[in-house]
Amino acid sequence: MESGKKLVLTVDEMAGRLGAHRDTILDMIHAGAFRARLVGRAWKIPLSSLEEFLAGRDNPLKALSVEEVAEALGVHRNTISAMLHDGSIRAVKVGRTWKVPVAALEEFLSGRDNPEGGNPQSQS
Repeated sequence: MESGKKLVLTVDEMAGRLGAHRDTILDMIHAGAFRARLVGRAWKIPLSSLEEFLAGRDNPLKALSVEEVAEALGVHRNTISAMLHDGSIRAVKVGRTWKVPVAALEEFLSGRDNPEGGNPQSQS
């Protein structure tokens, strides 16, 4: 291994690079926004995880805001908020905002998230 080349970041280093509070970074770790491992009493975040996160952050198709999901589905934002809170649609809370991965929205729309196999009203 080359000396001086870091492979992992601490929570504080990650917060500094993203311009976020350390508690926000911890929330993101627990929500699965990026890969991290608890080593002893400190979280270690692979540098590659930061790069993956930043690549997704620059691509607006990776995750949608509550407002964007509401507009896409033609419903009020409060309807989407209720669906996030009851678990109908998977989402990640980043700081004070919810982000819905496009894959989660696609799962919801295709019925893959519903163990009964879809909307019972549409079945004959």
